[in-house]
Amino acid sequence: MIINDIIKRIMSIFYNHRHHTNIYSTKASLDAKYEKNVMISENVTITPDVSIGKYSYVNKNSSVENCSIGNYCSISSGVWICPYEHHLTTITTHPFINTICTEKRKRVTIGNDVLISLNAILLNGVHIGDGAVIAAGAVVTHDVEPFEIVGGVPAKHIGWRFPDDLKEKVLSMKWWEKDVEEIMRNKELLEFMVNKHKMK
Repeated sequence: MIINDIIKRIMSIFYNHRHHTNIYSTKASLDAKYEKNVMISENVTITPDVSIGKYSYVNKNSSVENCSIGNYCSISSGVWICPYEHHLTTITTHPFINTICTEKRKRVTIGNDVLISLNAILLNGVHIGDGAVIAAGAVVTHDVEPFEIVGGVPAKHIGWRFPDDLKEKVLSMKWWEKDVEEIMRNKELLEFMVNKHKMK
């Protein structure tokens, strides 16, 4: 077991150097798709069917399966995305029947610049829009709109990050698709737009 971990760590070092990533977990599959500057902390499970966009990160003790994640996403510790679920419509909820264990889960899709807070759970098939915020401890069972803030068990609408007109402006900018150099040159614009709107 220790030897396997050492081998995986060595493989991660070479992978990180070649792909410009920062993968520190031996539980993160190197067959998953990682874009530039993705960071995966220690003890994070990433399965091969996952793709993660540039500059997104996943903090410690999280599990990500069967999922597409956009650019610049912030995923906190203890987050579970697309875990297997027990069936309540069968005679037994125990997974000893193969058809229950192997049933295909619907893929989770997470947009860009999404914040998923501590210990949140996203169930199979949900779509999280760009700029959305998932509160700590939330259990997300339904789709979340762009820039929507949700929380609770099950997760419900709490509010919006921006008013409608500002949401449309940010969506049309698609800043998360630009090169990081261009974003850094114009980062004051992002701050200015939000602060200007709050002052009105």
